[in-house]
Amino acid sequence: MYYFYSRVSTVSQNTNRQVANFKLFPEFKPENLFIDKVQGNTPFLERTEASKLYDIVTEHSHNNVTIVVDSIDRLGRNLIDILSTIEKFTANGINLKSLKEGFETLVNGEENPMAKIVISVMASIAEMERNRIKERTAEGIKIARANGKFRGRKIGSTQSTSRLLERHPIIVKKLEKGLTVREVAEIVGKSTTTVMKVKKALYKA
Repeated sequence: MYYFYSRVSTVSQNTNRQVANFKLFPEFKPENLFIDKVQGNTPFLERTEASKLYDIVTEHSHNNVTIVVDSIDRLGRNLIDILSTIEKFTANGINLKSLKEGFETLVNGEENPMAKIVISVMASIAEMERNRIKERTAEGIKIARANGKFRGRKIGSTQSTSRLLERHPIIVKKLEKGLTVREVAEIVGKSTTTVMKVKKALYKA
């Protein structure tokens, strides 16, 4: 089963070129095309159409599902987010085919060696990015503390139930569909601890 995902940054932009490339596939069906008009820095699962697509493919990932994109930057502008999305796909047996980069992540259900090399390089760059972000954050907190502007969360304070549910709408949706805590954690890329907190909050709501 093939699904096609297109993204442009603004409503004024069109997806004609991307869709034209998709139509070259004999498997192309208009009903399997999902288009988002949103900035690339919006995480994949927080986009309206991407979220719908992900719900569908995770329900049918055992049926040799392939998501086709014009290029991997359609998944996100941030390398860390792109890599995270690809990892979620792979963990759920979903093949990603990128036309511009010319690779598929899975071949006959197994990780494609060439794609694995590309993703490995991406992972290394992403790790460097994470470290730089951590360093800048730590430096910023240190400066803020020195100026008396950062005190952190008060000891013993907790998020309200409603706030926790608002922050994790995708987890809530998956739990309401009957998925287990572990299944949800694997799909959304969050820890089982976070999912469990949301589950408990959902029961209290």
